[in-house]
Amino acid sequence: MRPFCLAFLPALTIPFLTTGCGSSPLEEATRGYDVDRYELEGAFDWNTRKLDATVAVTLTLTEDTPAIALDSRVAVKAVRIAGVEEPAYEVDAPSGVLAISLEDAPKAAKGQTVRIEIDYEAGTSDNLYAISTRLGDPVLGRAVFTDSEPLGTSWWMPCTNDPSDRATFSVALKVPAQEQLIANGRLVLDAEEGPGSHRVKYETPWTLPTYQMAFAVSQFEVAKAQTKTGLPVEVWHRRELPGSHTDMAKALAGMIDRFEPLVGPYPFERYALVLVPSFPGGGMENAGISFQRETSSTEPALAGDFYLAAHELAHQWFGDLVTIETWDDVWIKEGMANQLEYEAGRAFTDASAEGSLHGDQFFPEDGVPIRNPSLAPADKYTSGPYGRAAWLHTQIRGLAGDVVYFETLRKVLDAHRFGAIGTKAFVDAFAEVLGPEATARVRRAIDARAMPRIELQAEPNAAFALVLDDPDAALVAPLVVRWYGAEGSAEEVSLLGGARAVIPAAATEVLLVVDPDDVHPDFEVTGDDVTMAAWLAARVPLSANGKTVFAGLGGAAQMNALRVAGASGAAMITPAEITGLLGELDADGAKALALQLGCGLAASTQDPVEREAWAAALAPLVEVGPPSIGLGWIGTGLGACGDVVPLDELFSAEWPKLEAGLPAADVSLTRLQYLASLRLPEDRELATFGVVATKAPSLRARRIALDHLARRARDVNSAAWVTFYLDLLRATRTSETLASAMNGASWAVFNTATGINEFADVLRDILHDEATRPAHARAICIGVRMLADDPAATAAFLDDLADAPLSKPARALLKTPDRCL
Repeated sequence: MRPFCLAFLPALTIPFLTTGCGSSPLEEATRGYDVDRYELEGAFDWNTRKLDATVAVTLTLTEDTPAIALDSRVAVKAVRIAGVEEPAYEVDAPSGVLAISLEDAPKAAKGQTVRIEIDYEAGTSDNLYAISTRLGDPVLGRAVFTDSEPLGTSWWMPCTNDPSDRATFSVALKVPAQEQLIANGRLVLDAEEGPGSHRVKYETPWTLPTYQMAFAVSQFEVAKAQTKTGLPVEVWHRRELPGSHTDMAKALAGMIDRFEPLVGPYPFERYALVLVPSFPGGGMENAGISFQRETSSTEPALAGDFYLAAHELAHQWFGDLVTIETWDDVWIKEGMANQLEYEAGRAFTDASAEGSLHGDQFFPEDGVPIRNPSLAPADKYTSGPYGRAAWLHTQIRGLAGDVVYFETLRKVLDAHRFGAIGTKAFVDAFAEVLGPEATARVRRAIDARAMPRIELQAEPNAAFALVLDDPDAALVAPLVVRWYGAEGSAEEVSLLGGARAVIPAAATEVLLVVDPDDVHPDFEVTGDDVTMAAWLAARVPLSANGKTVFAGLGGAAQMNALRVAGASGAAMITPAEITGLLGELDADGAKALALQLGCGLAASTQDPVEREAWAAALAPLVEVGPPSIGLGWIGTGLGACGDVVPLDELFSAEWPKLEAGLPAADVSLTRLQYLASLRLPEDRELATFGVVATKAPSLRARRIALDHLARRARDVNSAAWVTFYLDLLRATRTSETLASAMNGASWAVFNTATGINEFADVLRDILHDEATRPAHARAICIGVRMLADDPAATAAFLDDLADAPLSKPARALLKTPDRCL
């Protein structure tokens, strides 16, 4: 071993022998290598709550270097290199770097391969979860799992956090006999190892970046399906977890069948959706095995579940088959997954086959760019790489046309297969298709911050003039504004930034359709009272001709008209028309919006005859409800329906089941989600949804009930609600439901001005529980806002958390609690 001088060493987490003077591994270490393989062996010890493991890292040197640096946040116990008696190594804990000397390693030269074995322990963290039995969880099974994007793998395995450094991966864990391991790749070993345990190993024949390397251990059950080509598709879930798991597996198989003609064959040997408790986000696209939250991924007939599952599946092509060169390129994979998830659900949004491009489903924020190099990797996951990037992808698609667009995507995937791609290469792939001007607009849009805006101006002898303001050049594809004539003719203008168009008065007489191909999200619109009134009126079909045009539009255009009608209170339908209208609509969301509009019009009318007609027309529609996928588009729900139709009578067989807490689970979760979109009298809410929230055998059912109650709590001033929430929170440590429960509690406490100290005590208990990490940041902010008028109480609340096992975002809030206000 080469001697090193203590005088040159930083503070280390481990000691190592030194004799003489010289440079330390940390001072000499470089990233001059590519990792070829990671081989992980170990076991999770529930007594110590640590992963005790060894990882063998095989790497090829890309330069002559005396030492290499790995990213590592674990406790290293030993390092071994073949041919080296005792390799020198150092750990810089603050920087998360493990430096290993190669000075005495045989053939440690550029182009040569070195295999290094590292023994270590990794404690639980935001990236290695160990969830045991939790208060308030009807399912008892425990689980260990990883969650690593972007830089989290180093908290459970020494590695390189470079997303472009792909390597093969194997993991072999000793697990209890009744538990199963799932990880990336193929199952290659499952053998008994000692009494009551077995050794299970997975390995990948293909490479992947470290942030996608993953494993999970639990008492899993598996629901199975397959694609048209026979690809295995699975849903892994904790034993006895309620849910439509087989239906989800079949839905995923159908999504793969939908994606393959667009972006090419599915790239891995199987696809598994793994449901784990207390998962911190919605989902994570670990290659071949997506991990998702149990309360967001069990019901493919609900929009949130379907589109989340489709999003993570889409990453198997963009993100997994081809990953990103740097974290600044994250927009490529996240925006693409946002776009493709709606392709998976086209049957729900575009039954007319009018070619809707789903731009109305993306929600870019003003001031938030697609790419922001100034942010750290973990902070880059704003709305920019998601909704705004999806909008950019969609604009490129709109200009290229579907055939050329998807052909180009397939070429990109083929050219970079099991490799990485950066922003320049991705844009260059479309340069020939788009031409120089549009390509230049794409490059500008990536860093644009301000969103385009529409300004309405008064114009003599016209409805108004429309000015498209695009100060940062975010627009790539033009905005089309189309209006229809009484005889069915159509005229349109295509606008890019700075353009001004005069919209004739005739445009308001039938129907004005903004963005008929649904390329863009809704832009902010400004104008005076007269021009705004003309703008809104023109977009709602009130005449017979307008309704005829409306019926022939695509689902997105229909939804936009219904949204405008609902926001403006325009009476675009009558009681005699609503049933027929529902049959003409081409999107499940439009059907839900139409029912919402009908209930709103009925509740607002002062004419008793009209109200009675509405009640007769709406009752059978409300009893059945809209398509369950459509519930994702109605926002605040169908509360107004209860003001018009007799909810007790229509749902007389279902309310008693809720009042009993759904012991037999004989109300489906899709039906429960629908009932939760309605509004009961205040004194009935706790007797129905409150019981479901505390007694239902499904955590998902409890979450649905708590989401509903949190919305109602805003308008309730009742000590009984404070008592309900405090009792529930004392008995709950399931992070999946805590967010809704804490939100509702904050409203109940605020509205009554009671229970503040008790609520603060409950929040402290939650924050001192490691299992509730995903809810920690929200709990801190709720406490800070609640105690804002009492600086001493706020300081005491925060000081008490100094030694709590907080999540990283929560720990950051302790230093800057003003971010909560």
